Amino acid sequence: MDFQETVKAILREITGVAAAASADEIVELAARLRDARRVFVAGAGRSGLVARMFAVRLSQMDFAVFVAGEPAAPPAGPGDLLVAVSGSGKTPVTRHFAEVAKAAGAHVAAVVGDTSSRLVQLADTVLVVPGKVKTGAGVQSIQMPGTLFEQAALVVLDTLVIHLCKLTGESNESMKSRHTNLE
Repeated sequence: MDFQETVKAILREITGVAAAASADEIVELAARLRDARRVFVAGAGRSGLVARMFAVRLSQMDFAVFVAGEPAAPPAGPGDLLVAVSGSGKTPVTRHFAEVAKAAGAHVAAVVGDTSSRLVQLADTVLVVPGKVKTGAGVQSIQMPGTLFEQAALVVLDTLVIHLCKLTGESNESMKSRHTNLE
């Protein structure tokens, strides 16, 4: 397979997996985000990077958003929402953050590729992005396990942001006004 064929195959994979995400689950998570007092995101490795990219967009929508585990993050509690991104749903640090948030009274949302995990059992809200993950669950891929989940999760969460903009009246212009100038 040459370079162009590989790019097309990867894009087909991402499109298929992102399109397989449930619109109802996206709408439910958007409502939870809209109603949350504060939002925390968690994830490790590349899934953690996807969670952080999602946090950037939420901050540009003027949400009070924090990355779990960062020193500047306040304690989670009732009225808060933790969005935990983990393809396998079995990453220990991500699961730990979900356990702590849940025990503190926060709502937990899991963005996962594998629904047979403790993270899913802990979650109040689940958004399944069915790309292949390291446990072997999900849609098969020509890429390393986990990669398709991470790529499709970013697309799905960006789609959620667009839906959330419609719910909150945000626009590209209002979000751009909150874009960092320290870069």
